[in-house]
Amino acid sequence: MKEIRVGIVSLGCSKTLVDSEVILGKVRGAHFSITQDIGKSDVVLLNTCGFIRDAKQESIDALLKLLELKKKKKLLGVVVVGCLVQRYAEELQKEFPEVDAFLGSGDYMRIAEVLKKVTDGQKFVSVHKAGYLAGADEARVSLTPLHTRYLKISEGCDHACSFCVIPKLRGRYRSRHIADLVREAKQLADEGAKELVVIGQDITRFGWDYAGKSLLPQLLEALETVRDVKWVRLLYTYPSTLTDEIIRAIAKSKQICRYIDLPLQHISDKILKAMRRGSTKKQIVELIRKLRAMIPGVVIRTSFIVGFPGETEEDFEELLAFMRETKFECLGIFRYSQEEGSAAAEFPGQVPEKIKEERYHRAMQLQQEIAREVNRRYLGKELRVLVETQNGKDPGLWTGRSFMDAPEVDGSVLIRTTKEIMAGKFYTVKITDTQDYDLVGEI
Repeated sequence: MKEIRVGIVSLGCSKTLVDSEVILGKVRGAHFSITQDIGKSDVVLLNTCGFIRDAKQESIDALLKLLELKKKKKLLGVVVVGCLVQRYAEELQKEFPEVDAFLGSGDYMRIAEVLKKVTDGQKFVSVHKAGYLAGADEARVSLTPLHTRYLKISEGCDHACSFCVIPKLRGRYRSRHIADLVREAKQLADEGAKELVVIGQDITRFGWDYAGKSLLPQLLEALETVRDVKWVRLLYTYPSTLTDEIIRAIAKSKQICRYIDLPLQHISDKILKAMRRGSTKKQIVELIRKLRAMIPGVVIRTSFIVGFPGETEEDFEELLAFMRETKFECLGIFRYSQEEGSAAAEFPGQVPEKIKEERYHRAMQLQQEIAREVNRRYLGKELRVLVETQNGKDPGLWTGRSFMDAPEVDGSVLIRTTKEIMAGKFYTVKITDTQDYDLVGEI
């Protein structure tokens, strides 16, 4: 039998990326070969995102390109997996009958079975319980540089934010156990990981499902025992469940980056209540004050949604004033996406797209000004930087990240050097210039 070459296109968030690594681990374990070149694949797996309109469109566009390759006989099969399938399985089957198999977000253990059926010319559909949560004994094939790896500690979400459909895509909140996570962290370190990025839909809720309280402080303490890991970065800390105990654990650690990802979504009490976020403006302001007091030098990343139903110009101006006052080091702005199946999709006062777009650009322009001001604080200072890539056209220019920069979402440190340096190593860089979002420095 001819060896079947399998490629993957992974879209969406870092949690989906970990799923893709787990899927490839099961593919390799089933004795299929894995290729990074889609053009040389026999079967391509498309791991989709179904969170908001733009992400869904990206998934559909990628699918259409793969189906065009199949139509031209350049692919034997196309398998669509993940959140978009979990959400729209019936619609996708009707719209794209050429797809060979559909697999929901909780059915990844069946991937080898699926591939065998597809290579035998059979169709296959499996959409059951949402949200696959792998353990340390399940192999992963890295889709990131080996020096930076994601550690997924939980799956699903129990929050009821009115704009969000994540619980439908990923299921109820489920945490892994600390011993299993430490085992996986050690495996990733053995493979070369210098930075572990701890992810989950809400990592501050870790352990609640089986212990009745947050076990994140205990997990962070346990990760301190993993040799060779220099940075532990925390993503997706939920404001209403970020406790003093968790803040203290971050503050006392020499390993955890002083970087807090705190998605606030808005600051107007009226909008926060409609979003069902569980926090008030007063509580948010106090939390930020506490973070900056308890963790000196902390960098706070947040995200806001503009154009939420009922958002008035007054609400939006309140948000801009909060941004000016707080000066977040890193910030993302999203236009509200009216998602069917979410509570907010039925709310009155839907904001016209033109106004959403205008508010988006005003907020982004303000944050660009703030980012320039924040970056100037680091001029002349020395930062520890994890070097990542060398410029293909200019070998004296490298790109890296400081403690302030999460992979894929934040800025970079651009390094000019004549010395021999290596990707995946840490260097001390003196900042000599600043840009809108990036820093410039030399070894």
